[in-house]
Amino acid sequence: MAGYQRVSAAEIQDTLTIDAVDLNNEFDAIVAAFVNTSGHKHDGTAANGPVIGLLGDANLATPLNKINVNTTSNELEFSIKVSNAATQQFKVSDGLIIPSVDNDIDLGTAAKQFKDAYFNGTVTLDGLTIGTATSITDIDTNLNTVSANDDTLASAKAIKTYVDAQVDTSDTLAEVLAVGNNTSGTDIQTTTDDKIIFRQAAVNINSSTAGTLNLNANTEVQITTPYIDLTAASVALGGNLNVTGSVEVDSLKGTGSVAITDIADEDNMSSNSATKLATQQSIKSYVDTAVATVPTGDITSVVAGTGMTGGGTTGAVTLNAIGGTGITVNANDITIDNSVATLTGSQVLSAKTLTSPVLNGTLSGSAFLDEDNFSSDSATAVASQQSIKAYITANASSVTPNSTTTFLNKTIDANGTGNSITNLEVADLASGVLDTNLASVSASDNTLASAKAIKAYVDGQAHSDVTASSTTTFTNKTIDVDATGNSLTNIANANIKSGAALDATKIADGSVTSTEFQFINSLSSNAQTQINTKQATINSSARLNANLVGDGSVDNTELGYINGVTSAVQTQINTINSEVANKASAGFAVAMAIAL
Repeated sequence: MAGYQRVSAAEIQDTLTIDAVDLNNEFDAIVAAFVNTSGHKHDGTAANGPVIGLLGDANLATPLNKINVNTTSNELEFSIKVSNAATQQFKVSDGLIIPSVDNDIDLGTAAKQFKDAYFNGTVTLDGLTIGTATSITDIDTNLNTVSANDDTLASAKAIKTYVDAQVDTSDTLAEVLAVGNNTSGTDIQTTTDDKIIFRQAAVNINSSTAGTLNLNANTEVQITTPYIDLTAASVALGGNLNVTGSVEVDSLKGTGSVAITDIADEDNMSSNSATKLATQQSIKSYVDTAVATVPTGDITSVVAGTGMTGGGTTGAVTLNAIGGTGITVNANDITIDNSVATLTGSQVLSAKTLTSPVLNGTLSGSAFLDEDNFSSDSATAVASQQSIKAYITANASSVTPNSTTTFLNKTIDANGTGNSITNLEVADLASGVLDTNLASVSASDNTLASAKAIKAYVDGQAHSDVTASSTTTFTNKTIDVDATGNSLTNIANANIKSGAALDATKIADGSVTSTEFQFINSLSSNAQTQINTKQATINSSARLNANLVGDGSVDNTELGYINGVTSAVQTQINTINSEVANKASAGFAVAMAIAL
Protein backbone atom coordinates (compact mmCIF):
# COMPACT_ATOMS: atom_id res chain seq x y z
CA MET A 1 0.00 0.00 0.00
CA ALA A 2 1.19 3.53 -0.71
CA GLY A 3 0.44 6.83 0.95
CA TYR A 4 0.40 10.32 -0.49
CA GLN A 5 3.77 11.81 -1.41
CA ARG A 6 4.41 15.07 -3.33
CA VAL A 7 5.54 14.44 -6.91
CA SER A 8 5.65 18.00 -8.30
CA ALA A 9 6.75 19.98 -5.28
CA ALA A 10 9.63 21.56 -7.18
CA GLU A 11 7.38 22.62 -10.09
CA ILE A 12 4.45 23.98 -8.03
CA GLN A 13 5.86 26.94 -6.13
CA ASP A 14 5.25 30.67 -5.82
CA THR A 15 6.59 32.81 -8.74
CA LEU A 16 6.77 29.73 -11.05
CA THR A 17 4.62 28.95 -14.10
CA ILE A 18 2.61 25.84 -13.22
CA ASP A 19 1.93 23.43 -16.09
CA ALA A 20 -1.16 21.24 -16.26
CA VAL A 21 0.96 18.11 -16.25
CA ASP A 22 2.45 19.07 -12.89
CA LEU A 23 -1.00 19.49 -11.35
CA ASN A 24 -2.19 16.31 -13.04
CA ASN A 25 0.72 14.33 -11.54
CA GLU A 26 -0.03 15.78 -8.11
CA PHE A 27 -3.74 14.93 -8.32
CA ASP A 28 -2.93 11.40 -9.53
CA ALA A 29 -0.78 10.90 -6.44
CA ILE A 30 -3.68 12.07 -4.25
CA VAL A 31 -6.11 9.67 -5.99
CA ALA A 32 -3.65 6.78 -5.63
CA ALA A 33 -3.36 7.43 -1.92
CA PHE A 34 -7.12 6.80 -1.51
CA VAL A 35 -7.44 3.61 -3.59
CA ASN A 36 -9.19 1.04 -1.40
CA THR A 37 -6.77 -1.77 -2.26
CA SER A 38 -3.43 0.00 -2.46
CA GLY A 39 -3.85 3.41 -0.89
CA HIS A 40 -2.43 4.76 2.36
CA LYS A 41 -2.86 2.48 5.38
CA HIS A 42 -2.66 4.76 8.44
CA ASP A 43 0.17 2.79 10.00
CA GLY A 44 2.09 5.82 11.24
CA THR A 45 4.86 5.54 8.63
CA ALA A 46 5.86 8.37 6.30
CA ALA A 47 3.08 9.48 3.88
CA ASN A 48 0.63 6.87 5.28
CA GLY A 49 -1.02 8.98 7.94
CA PRO A 50 -1.15 8.44 11.69
CA VAL A 51 -2.33 5.20 13.32
CA ILE A 52 -6.09 5.39 13.85
CA GLY A 53 -6.81 5.35 17.57
CA LEU A 54 -10.63 5.46 17.28
CA LEU A 55 -13.04 3.38 15.15
CA GLY A 56 -16.65 4.54 15.24
CA ASP A 57 -19.86 5.39 13.43
CA ALA A 58 -19.26 6.56 9.86
CA ASN A 59 -19.84 10.24 9.04
CA LEU A 60 -20.18 11.29 12.69
CA ALA A 61 -17.79 13.73 14.34
CA THR A 62 -18.66 12.21 17.71
CA PRO A 63 -19.41 8.48 17.19
CA LEU A 64 -21.55 6.71 19.80
CA ASN A 65 -20.68 3.16 18.71
CA LYS A 66 -16.90 3.02 18.86
CA ILE A 67 -13.67 1.21 19.73
CA ASN A 68 -11.15 3.48 21.41
CA VAL A 69 -7.41 2.77 21.94
CA ASN A 70 -6.45 4.13 25.38
CA THR A 71 -2.69 4.60 25.06
CA THR A 72 -2.33 5.85 28.65
CA SER A 73 -3.74 2.69 30.27
CA ASN A 74 -2.87 0.32 27.36
CA GLU A 75 -6.49 -0.78 26.86
CA LEU A 76 -9.05 -1.25 24.05
CA GLU A 77 -12.41 0.27 25.10
CA PHE A 78 -15.65 -0.94 23.40
CA SER A 79 -18.68 1.40 23.60
CA ILE A 80 -22.30 1.04 22.30
CA LYS A 81 -24.99 3.69 21.89
CA VAL A 82 -27.37 3.42 24.88
CA SER A 83 -30.04 6.08 25.52
CA ASN A 84 -28.44 8.30 22.87
CA ALA A 85 -25.05 8.22 24.61
CA ALA A 86 -21.85 6.24 24.10
CA THR A 87 -21.79 3.71 26.96
CA GLN A 88 -18.68 1.64 27.50
CA GLN A 89 -19.52 -2.08 27.60
CA PHE A 90 -16.14 -3.69 28.24
CA LYS A 91 -12.42 -3.20 27.77
CA VAL A 92 -9.48 -5.43 26.84
CA SER A 93 -6.13 -5.09 28.62
CA ASP A 94 -3.13 -7.35 29.12
CA GLY A 95 -4.59 -10.81 29.82
CA LEU A 96 -8.05 -9.44 30.75
CA ILE A 97 -11.49 -8.83 29.20
CA ILE A 98 -13.23 -6.65 31.79
CA PRO A 99 -16.93 -5.51 31.68
CA SER A 100 -17.38 -1.85 32.55
CA VAL A 101 -20.32 -2.54 34.91
CA ASP A 102 -20.65 -5.56 37.22
CA ASN A 103 -23.32 -8.13 36.25
CA ASP A 104 -24.39 -6.30 33.06
CA ILE A 105 -22.91 -7.96 29.93
CA ASP A 106 -24.27 -11.27 28.53
CA LEU A 107 -22.13 -13.65 26.46
CA GLY A 108 -24.51 -14.86 23.74
CA THR A 109 -28.32 -15.18 23.93
CA ALA A 110 -30.84 -18.00 24.14
CA ALA A 111 -31.29 -17.78 20.38
CA LYS A 112 -27.68 -17.01 19.42
CA GLN A 113 -25.33 -19.22 21.37
CA PHE A 114 -21.59 -19.76 21.27
CA LYS A 115 -20.37 -23.23 20.34
CA ASP A 116 -17.59 -24.82 22.43
CA ALA A 117 -15.72 -23.10 25.25
CA TYR A 118 -12.26 -24.03 26.50
CA PHE A 119 -10.81 -22.78 29.78
CA ASN A 120 -7.49 -23.55 31.41
CA GLY A 121 -8.11 -22.06 34.84
CA THR A 122 -10.97 -21.35 37.23
CA VAL A 123 -14.52 -20.44 36.10
CA THR A 124 -16.50 -18.60 38.79
CA LEU A 125 -20.30 -18.67 38.31
CA ASP A 126 -23.34 -17.46 40.22
CA GLY A 127 -25.37 -20.24 38.58
CA LEU A 128 -24.97 -23.04 36.00
CA THR A 129 -27.91 -24.17 33.84
CA ILE A 130 -27.50 -27.36 31.81
CA GLY A 131 -30.21 -27.74 29.17
CA THR A 132 -33.55 -26.90 30.80
CA ALA A 133 -32.58 -28.06 34.28
CA THR A 134 -32.69 -25.91 37.39
CA SER A 135 -29.77 -23.50 37.63
CA ILE A 136 -26.97 -24.88 39.82
CA THR A 137 -25.87 -22.19 42.28
CA ASP A 138 -23.32 -23.95 44.48
CA ILE A 139 -21.37 -27.14 45.28
CA ASP A 140 -22.44 -28.83 48.54
CA THR A 141 -19.45 -30.06 50.55
CA ASN A 142 -21.54 -31.18 53.54
CA LEU A 143 -24.66 -33.24 52.82
CA ASN A 144 -25.87 -33.13 56.42
CA THR A 145 -27.52 -29.80 55.52
CA VAL A 146 -28.53 -29.32 51.85
CA SER A 147 -30.63 -26.88 49.85
CA ALA A 148 -34.40 -27.42 49.82
CA ASN A 149 -34.31 -27.04 46.01
CA ASP A 150 -32.45 -28.97 43.33
CA ASP A 151 -30.06 -26.05 42.79
CA THR A 152 -26.80 -27.48 44.16
CA LEU A 153 -24.44 -30.30 43.24
CA ALA A 154 -22.64 -32.54 45.76
CA SER A 155 -18.87 -32.99 45.62
CA ALA A 156 -17.50 -36.52 45.36
CA LYS A 157 -15.92 -36.18 48.79
CA ALA A 158 -19.20 -34.95 50.32
CA ILE A 159 -21.13 -37.84 48.79
CA LYS A 160 -18.57 -40.39 50.00
CA THR A 161 -18.44 -38.88 53.49
CA TYR A 162 -22.24 -38.81 53.77
CA VAL A 163 -22.76 -42.29 52.39
CA ASP A 164 -19.97 -43.75 54.49
CA ALA A 165 -21.64 -42.30 57.57
CA GLN A 166 -24.99 -43.84 56.72
CA VAL A 167 -23.94 -47.50 56.24
CA ASP A 168 -22.15 -50.08 58.29
CA THR A 169 -18.71 -51.45 57.43
CA SER A 170 -19.96 -54.87 56.27
CA ASP A 171 -22.22 -55.59 53.25
CA THR A 172 -22.16 -59.37 52.78
CA LEU A 173 -25.61 -61.01 52.80
CA ALA A 174 -25.33 -64.23 54.91
CA GLU A 175 -28.78 -65.58 54.29
CA VAL A 176 -30.06 -66.69 50.91
CA LEU A 177 -33.61 -67.84 50.27
CA ALA A 178 -33.61 -71.53 49.67
CA VAL A 179 -37.03 -72.06 48.01
CA GLY A 180 -38.63 -71.23 44.71
CA ASN A 181 -35.52 -71.79 42.64
CA ASN A 182 -36.19 -72.67 39.00
CA THR A 183 -32.76 -74.22 38.64
CA SER A 184 -30.96 -76.93 40.50
CA GLY A 185 -29.83 -76.38 44.07
CA THR A 186 -31.28 -73.85 46.49
CA ASP A 187 -30.61 -70.60 44.54
CA ILE A 188 -33.28 -68.22 43.24
CA GLN A 189 -32.11 -67.07 39.81
CA THR A 190 -33.64 -64.20 37.83
CA THR A 191 -32.95 -62.89 34.35
CA THR A 192 -31.77 -59.37 33.59
CA ASP A 193 -35.23 -57.77 33.60
CA ASP A 194 -36.84 -59.93 36.29
CA LYS A 195 -38.06 -58.39 39.52
CA ILE A 196 -39.27 -59.90 42.74
CA ILE A 197 -42.38 -57.79 43.39
CA PHE A 198 -44.06 -57.42 46.78
CA ARG A 199 -47.71 -56.29 46.85
CA GLN A 200 -47.23 -53.61 44.17
CA ALA A 201 -44.88 -53.03 41.26
CA ALA A 202 -42.91 -50.26 42.99
CA VAL A 203 -41.95 -52.53 45.88
CA ASN A 204 -39.49 -55.01 44.44
CA ILE A 205 -36.04 -56.54 44.37
CA ASN A 206 -34.09 -56.63 41.12
CA SER A 207 -30.62 -56.35 39.63
CA SER A 208 -30.42 -53.25 37.44
CA THR A 209 -26.87 -53.98 36.30
CA ALA A 210 -24.44 -56.83 36.67
CA GLY A 211 -23.17 -56.97 40.26
CA THR A 212 -25.92 -54.71 41.65
CA LEU A 213 -28.91 -55.69 43.84
CA ASN A 214 -31.71 -53.13 44.14
CA LEU A 215 -34.24 -53.02 47.00
CA ASN A 216 -37.03 -50.72 45.80
CA ALA A 217 -39.99 -49.29 47.73
CA ASN A 218 -42.20 -46.29 47.12
CA THR A 219 -42.29 -45.42 50.83
CA GLU A 220 -39.64 -47.19 52.86
CA VAL A 221 -37.80 -50.47 53.37
CA GLN A 222 -38.35 -51.88 56.87
CA ILE A 223 -36.22 -54.60 58.46
CA THR A 224 -37.89 -56.05 61.57
CA THR A 225 -35.52 -58.89 62.44
CA PRO A 226 -33.53 -58.60 65.72
CA TYR A 227 -30.38 -57.68 63.82
CA ILE A 228 -28.69 -57.64 60.40
CA ASP A 229 -25.28 -59.23 60.02
CA LEU A 230 -23.43 -57.52 57.12
CA THR A 231 -20.01 -58.97 56.33
CA ALA A 232 -19.17 -57.03 53.18
CA ALA A 233 -16.25 -54.58 53.12
CA SER A 234 -18.65 -51.63 52.93
CA VAL A 235 -22.33 -50.78 52.56
CA ALA A 236 -23.47 -47.77 50.52
CA LEU A 237 -26.89 -46.24 51.25
CA GLY A 238 -28.56 -43.82 48.84
CA GLY A 239 -30.76 -42.27 51.53
CA ASN A 240 -31.19 -41.94 55.28
CA LEU A 241 -30.79 -44.85 57.74
CA ASN A 242 -33.52 -44.66 60.38
CA VAL A 243 -33.18 -47.11 63.27
CA THR A 244 -35.80 -47.74 65.96
CA GLY A 245 -33.91 -49.41 68.75
CA SER A 246 -30.19 -49.87 69.21
CA VAL A 247 -27.28 -50.08 66.81
CA GLU A 248 -24.41 -52.17 68.12
CA VAL A 249 -21.01 -52.03 66.47
CA ASP A 250 -17.55 -53.29 67.44
CA SER A 251 -16.10 -49.94 66.46
CA LEU A 252 -17.24 -46.77 64.70
CA LYS A 253 -14.78 -45.03 62.41
CA GLY A 254 -14.97 -42.03 60.08
CA THR A 255 -12.41 -40.88 57.53
CA GLY A 256 -9.76 -40.36 60.24
CA SER A 257 -7.55 -42.84 62.07
CA VAL A 258 -9.47 -43.09 65.37
CA ALA A 259 -12.00 -45.92 65.82
CA ILE A 260 -14.70 -45.45 68.49
CA THR A 261 -15.07 -48.62 70.59
CA ASP A 262 -17.61 -47.60 73.28
CA ILE A 263 -19.76 -44.84 74.78
CA ALA A 264 -18.87 -43.95 78.37
CA ASP A 265 -21.18 -42.29 80.94
CA GLU A 266 -18.64 -40.97 83.49
CA ASP A 267 -19.30 -37.64 85.18
CA ASN A 268 -15.61 -37.31 86.12
CA MET A 269 -14.33 -38.83 82.82
CA SER A 270 -11.94 -40.93 84.88
CA SER A 271 -11.12 -43.44 82.13
CA ASN A 272 -9.63 -40.63 80.00
CA SER A 273 -10.09 -42.78 76.87
CA ALA A 274 -9.14 -41.68 73.35
CA THR A 275 -11.49 -44.28 71.75
CA LYS A 276 -14.71 -43.75 73.75
CA LEU A 277 -17.44 -41.19 73.17
CA ALA A 278 -18.92 -39.35 76.17
CA THR A 279 -22.66 -39.05 76.79
CA GLN A 280 -24.28 -35.64 76.77
CA GLN A 281 -25.02 -35.87 80.51
CA SER A 282 -21.44 -36.80 81.44
CA ILE A 283 -20.02 -33.97 79.30
CA LYS A 284 -22.43 -31.48 80.91
CA SER A 285 -21.64 -32.70 84.41
CA TYR A 286 -17.86 -32.62 83.84
CA VAL A 287 -17.92 -29.15 82.26
CA ASP A 288 -20.27 -27.75 84.94
CA THR A 289 -17.93 -29.04 87.66
CA ALA A 290 -14.81 -27.70 85.90
CA VAL A 291 -16.19 -24.22 85.24
CA ALA A 292 -17.82 -23.82 88.65
CA THR A 293 -14.54 -22.53 90.06
CA VAL A 294 -13.72 -20.28 87.10
CA PRO A 295 -14.23 -16.60 87.94
CA THR A 296 -17.09 -15.04 85.99
CA GLY A 297 -17.08 -11.84 84.02
CA ASP A 298 -15.95 -10.72 80.59
CA ILE A 299 -12.26 -10.74 79.65
CA THR A 300 -11.66 -7.55 77.71
CA SER A 301 -7.93 -7.78 77.27
CA VAL A 302 -5.03 -10.18 77.66
CA VAL A 303 -1.74 -8.37 78.26
CA ALA A 304 1.64 -10.04 78.07
CA GLY A 305 3.59 -9.38 81.26
CA THR A 306 7.33 -9.29 81.83
CA GLY A 307 9.08 -12.18 80.07
CA MET A 308 6.18 -12.81 77.65
CA THR A 309 4.96 -11.58 74.26
CA GLY A 310 1.62 -11.62 72.49
CA GLY A 311 -1.75 -10.72 73.97
CA GLY A 312 -4.82 -9.11 72.40
CA THR A 313 -8.33 -7.81 73.00
CA THR A 314 -10.44 -9.93 70.62
CA GLY A 315 -10.52 -13.42 69.15
CA ALA A 316 -8.08 -16.16 69.99
CA VAL A 317 -5.18 -14.74 72.01
CA THR A 318 -1.74 -16.31 72.26
CA LEU A 319 0.86 -15.61 74.94
CA ASN A 320 4.44 -16.66 74.29
CA ALA A 321 7.11 -17.07 76.97
CA ILE A 322 10.53 -15.57 76.18
CA GLY A 323 13.65 -17.66 76.59
CA GLY A 324 17.11 -16.37 77.39
CA THR A 325 20.66 -17.43 78.05
CA GLY A 326 20.50 -21.05 79.20
CA ILE A 327 16.66 -21.00 79.17
CA THR A 328 14.69 -22.77 76.40
CA VAL A 329 10.91 -22.40 75.98
CA ASN A 330 9.37 -25.62 74.59
CA ALA A 331 5.81 -26.49 73.61
CA ASN A 332 4.97 -28.05 77.00
CA ASP A 333 7.69 -26.91 79.41
CA ILE A 334 10.62 -24.58 80.02
CA THR A 335 14.08 -26.10 80.42
CA ILE A 336 17.37 -24.69 81.68
CA ASP A 337 20.90 -25.91 81.11
CA ASN A 338 23.85 -26.07 83.52
CA SER A 339 24.79 -22.46 82.78
CA VAL A 340 21.84 -21.28 84.94
CA ALA A 341 22.33 -21.22 88.71
CA THR A 342 19.56 -22.80 90.81
CA LEU A 343 18.88 -22.95 94.56
CA THR A 344 19.53 -26.69 94.84
CA GLY A 345 21.94 -27.38 91.95
CA SER A 346 25.71 -27.22 92.03
CA GLN A 347 27.27 -24.71 89.63
CA VAL A 348 30.68 -23.12 89.27
CA LEU A 349 30.28 -19.33 89.12
CA SER A 350 32.77 -17.39 86.97
CA ALA A 351 33.34 -13.60 86.88
CA LYS A 352 30.37 -12.87 89.18
CA THR A 353 29.94 -10.04 91.69
CA LEU A 354 28.08 -10.73 94.96
CA THR A 355 26.55 -7.62 96.52
CA SER A 356 26.24 -7.81 100.33
CA PRO A 357 26.41 -11.63 100.46
CA VAL A 358 25.72 -13.49 103.71
CA LEU A 359 27.94 -16.58 103.98
CA ASN A 360 26.97 -19.26 106.52
CA GLY A 361 28.67 -22.60 107.16
CA THR A 362 32.16 -23.64 106.08
CA LEU A 363 34.25 -21.96 103.35
CA SER A 364 36.37 -24.18 101.14
CA GLY A 365 38.20 -24.10 97.86
CA SER A 366 41.50 -22.83 96.42
CA ALA A 367 40.51 -19.19 97.05
CA PHE A 368 40.36 -19.78 100.84
CA LEU A 369 43.70 -20.39 102.61
CA ASP A 370 44.45 -21.39 106.19
CA GLU A 371 48.24 -20.82 106.38
CA ASP A 372 49.78 -19.55 109.64
CA ASN A 373 52.94 -18.43 107.83
CA PHE A 374 51.17 -16.94 104.76
CA SER A 375 53.64 -18.89 102.58
CA SER A 376 51.48 -18.68 99.43
CA ASP A 377 51.69 -14.86 99.57
CA SER A 378 48.55 -14.76 97.32
CA ALA A 379 46.93 -11.53 96.21
CA THR A 380 43.68 -13.29 95.23
CA ALA A 381 43.01 -15.75 98.09
CA VAL A 382 41.20 -15.02 101.39
CA ALA A 383 42.97 -15.89 104.68
CA SER A 384 41.20 -17.50 107.64
CA GLN A 385 40.76 -15.62 110.91
CA GLN A 386 43.01 -18.10 112.75
CA SER A 387 45.87 -17.86 110.20
CA ILE A 388 45.78 -14.04 110.32
CA LYS A 389 45.98 -14.09 114.14
CA ALA A 390 48.78 -16.67 114.12
CA TYR A 391 50.82 -14.72 111.54
CA ILE A 392 50.51 -11.41 113.43
CA THR A 393 51.39 -13.08 116.74
CA ALA A 394 54.48 -14.65 115.19
CA ASN A 395 55.64 -11.43 113.58
CA ALA A 396 54.70 -8.85 116.24
CA SER A 397 57.06 -5.82 116.12
CA SER A 398 59.36 -4.92 119.02
CA VAL A 399 59.40 -1.24 117.99
CA THR A 400 58.64 1.17 120.84
CA PRO A 401 58.74 4.98 120.99
CA ASN A 402 62.15 4.89 122.72
CA SER A 403 63.69 1.90 120.93
CA THR A 404 66.39 2.05 118.28
CA THR A 405 65.35 -0.22 115.46
CA THR A 406 66.77 -0.84 112.01
CA PHE A 407 64.01 -1.49 109.46
CA LEU A 408 64.63 -3.81 106.52
CA ASN A 409 62.51 -3.59 103.37
CA LYS A 410 59.91 -1.38 105.04
CA THR A 411 57.89 1.49 103.60
CA ILE A 412 56.88 4.41 105.81
CA ASP A 413 53.97 6.50 104.53
CA ALA A 414 54.85 10.03 105.64
CA ASN A 415 51.35 11.17 104.59
CA GLY A 416 49.61 8.55 106.69
CA THR A 417 47.44 9.82 109.52
CA GLY A 418 49.72 10.74 112.46
CA ASN A 419 52.94 9.84 110.56
CA SER A 420 55.89 12.18 110.01
CA ILE A 421 59.62 11.91 109.23
CA THR A 422 61.86 14.47 110.98
CA ASN A 423 65.58 15.23 111.49
CA LEU A 424 66.52 13.65 108.17
CA GLU A 425 70.13 14.63 107.28
CA VAL A 426 72.28 14.14 104.19
CA ALA A 427 74.34 11.59 106.08
CA ASP A 428 71.13 9.54 106.55
CA LEU A 429 70.77 9.07 102.79
CA ALA A 430 72.17 5.92 101.28
CA SER A 431 75.19 6.15 99.02
CA GLY A 432 74.22 7.14 95.46
CA VAL A 433 70.84 8.64 96.42
CA LEU A 434 72.11 12.25 96.44
CA ASP A 435 73.41 13.63 93.10
CA THR A 436 76.00 16.41 93.65
CA ASN A 437 76.95 16.72 89.97
CA LEU A 438 74.15 17.05 87.39
CA ALA A 439 76.51 16.86 84.43
CA SER A 440 76.01 13.09 84.62
CA VAL A 441 72.89 11.75 86.31
CA SER A 442 71.09 8.42 86.67
CA ALA A 443 68.96 7.30 83.69
CA SER A 444 66.06 6.62 86.12
CA ASP A 445 64.25 8.85 88.58
CA ASN A 446 65.91 7.18 91.58
CA THR A 447 68.21 10.00 92.89
CA LEU A 448 67.83 13.46 94.39
CA ALA A 449 69.83 16.57 93.34
CA SER A 450 71.41 18.82 95.97
CA ALA A 451 70.70 22.55 95.88
CA LYS A 452 74.36 23.28 95.13
CA ALA A 453 74.35 20.82 92.20
CA ILE A 454 71.16 22.39 90.78
CA LYS A 455 72.57 25.93 91.01
CA ALA A 456 75.89 24.93 89.45
CA TYR A 457 74.14 23.19 86.58
CA VAL A 458 71.74 26.06 85.84
CA ASP A 459 74.51 28.68 86.04
CA GLY A 460 76.58 26.66 83.59
CA GLN A 461 73.82 26.67 80.89
CA ALA A 462 73.56 29.22 78.03
CA HIS A 463 70.83 31.80 78.75
CA SER A 464 68.70 33.92 76.42
CA ASP A 465 69.55 37.59 76.14
CA VAL A 466 65.89 38.57 75.99
CA THR A 467 65.15 41.51 78.29
CA ALA A 468 62.43 44.06 78.58
CA SER A 469 64.38 46.50 76.36
CA SER A 470 66.30 44.07 74.11
CA THR A 471 65.72 43.54 70.37
CA THR A 472 65.55 39.81 69.67
CA THR A 473 64.65 37.76 66.62
CA PHE A 474 62.71 34.56 67.51
CA THR A 475 62.93 31.44 65.32
CA ASN A 476 60.21 28.77 65.38
CA LYS A 477 58.56 30.25 68.47
CA THR A 478 54.86 30.48 69.30
CA ILE A 479 53.51 33.35 71.39
CA ASP A 480 50.12 32.73 73.01
CA VAL A 481 48.52 36.16 72.95
CA ASP A 482 45.54 34.84 74.97
CA ALA A 483 47.76 33.62 77.83
CA THR A 484 47.49 35.60 81.07
CA GLY A 485 49.64 38.74 80.90
CA ASN A 486 50.59 38.31 77.19
CA SER A 487 49.80 40.82 74.41
CA LEU A 488 51.12 41.96 71.00
CA THR A 489 51.22 45.71 70.27
CA ASN A 490 52.60 48.14 67.67
CA ILE A 491 52.20 45.72 64.71
CA ALA A 492 52.89 47.73 61.54
CA ASN A 493 51.81 46.97 57.95
CA ALA A 494 55.38 45.90 57.10
CA ASN A 495 55.19 43.26 59.86
CA ILE A 496 52.36 41.38 58.02
CA LYS A 497 53.51 39.25 55.10
CA SER A 498 51.54 39.27 51.84
CA GLY A 499 50.91 35.52 52.20
CA ALA A 500 49.35 35.91 55.64
CA ALA A 501 45.88 36.33 53.98
CA LEU A 502 44.14 37.97 56.93
CA ASP A 503 40.48 36.84 56.99
CA ALA A 504 37.98 39.67 56.50
CA THR A 505 35.96 38.49 59.53
CA LYS A 506 38.92 39.66 61.68
CA ILE A 507 38.28 43.29 60.56
CA ALA A 508 35.96 45.65 62.51
CA ASP A 509 32.99 43.70 63.96
CA GLY A 510 33.65 40.65 61.70
CA SER A 511 30.27 40.83 59.90
CA VAL A 512 31.84 41.10 56.42
CA THR A 513 33.11 37.82 54.93
CA SER A 514 36.22 37.53 52.76
CA THR A 515 33.99 36.84 49.70
CA GLU A 516 32.00 40.04 50.34
CA PHE A 517 35.20 42.00 50.95
CA GLN A 518 36.49 40.94 47.48
CA PHE A 519 33.55 42.74 45.82
CA ILE A 520 35.39 46.01 46.50
CA ASN A 521 38.14 44.89 44.11
CA SER A 522 35.96 45.62 41.03
CA LEU A 523 34.83 49.11 42.12
CA SER A 524 36.07 51.87 39.80
CA SER A 525 34.95 54.72 42.07
CA ASN A 526 33.19 55.43 45.32
CA ALA A 527 30.46 52.79 45.74
CA GLN A 528 27.99 55.06 47.53
CA THR A 529 28.36 57.71 44.81
CA GLN A 530 27.55 55.12 42.15
CA ILE A 531 24.50 53.91 44.09
CA ASN A 532 23.23 57.46 44.55
CA THR A 533 23.27 58.03 40.75
CA LYS A 534 20.91 55.09 40.15
CA GLN A 535 17.12 55.35 40.10
CA ALA A 536 16.17 55.23 43.74
CA THR A 537 12.75 53.57 43.42
CA ILE A 538 11.16 51.33 40.78
CA ASN A 539 7.37 50.97 41.13
CA SER A 540 4.12 51.79 39.30
CA SER A 541 4.73 55.48 39.87
CA ALA A 542 8.45 55.47 39.01
CA ARG A 543 8.87 52.91 36.20
CA LEU A 544 12.15 51.84 34.64
CA ASN A 545 12.62 53.02 31.03
CA ALA A 546 12.89 50.23 28.48
CA ASN A 547 16.07 51.75 27.00
CA LEU A 548 17.82 50.94 30.29
CA VAL A 549 17.27 47.23 29.67
CA GLY A 550 19.74 45.18 27.62
CA ASP A 551 21.64 47.28 25.04
CA GLY A 552 19.02 50.08 25.21
CA SER A 553 17.83 49.60 21.59
CA VAL A 554 14.18 48.93 22.59
CA ASP A 555 12.10 51.91 23.71
CA ASN A 556 8.98 51.95 25.91
CA THR A 557 6.57 51.93 22.92
CA GLU A 558 8.23 48.90 21.33
CA LEU A 559 8.28 47.09 24.67
CA GLY A 560 4.53 47.67 25.01
CA TYR A 561 3.90 45.60 21.88
CA ILE A 562 4.69 42.49 23.93
CA ASN A 563 1.55 43.09 26.05
CA GLY A 564 -1.09 40.50 25.10
CA VAL A 565 1.34 37.98 23.57
CA THR A 566 0.38 34.47 24.84
CA SER A 567 3.35 32.46 23.52
CA ALA A 568 6.76 32.83 21.79
CA VAL A 569 6.47 35.59 19.16
CA GLN A 570 8.93 34.01 16.72
CA THR A 571 7.13 30.66 16.91
CA GLN A 572 3.81 32.32 16.10
CA ILE A 573 5.36 34.21 13.15
CA ASN A 574 6.95 31.04 11.78
CA THR A 575 3.62 29.19 12.05
CA ILE A 576 1.73 31.95 10.25
CA ASN A 577 4.33 32.08 7.46
CA SER A 578 4.07 28.32 6.96
CA GLU A 579 0.27 28.36 6.95
CA VAL A 580 0.17 31.28 4.48
CA ALA A 581 2.57 29.48 2.12
CA ASN A 582 0.62 26.21 2.31
CA LYS A 583 -2.75 27.85 1.85
CA ALA A 584 -1.48 29.93 -1.07
CA SER A 585 -0.09 26.86 -2.82
CA ALA A 586 -3.24 24.82 -2.16
CA GLY A 587 -5.49 27.69 -3.28
CA PHE A 588 -3.53 28.08 -6.46
CA ALA A 589 -3.75 24.33 -7.12
CA VAL A 590 -7.52 24.33 -6.60
CA ALA A 591 -7.89 27.32 -8.86
CA MET A 592 -5.92 25.62 -11.61
CA ALA A 593 -7.95 22.44 -11.21
CA ILE A 594 -11.18 24.43 -11.61
CA ALA A 595 -9.75 26.18 -14.60
CA LEU A 596 -8.86 22.86 -16.24
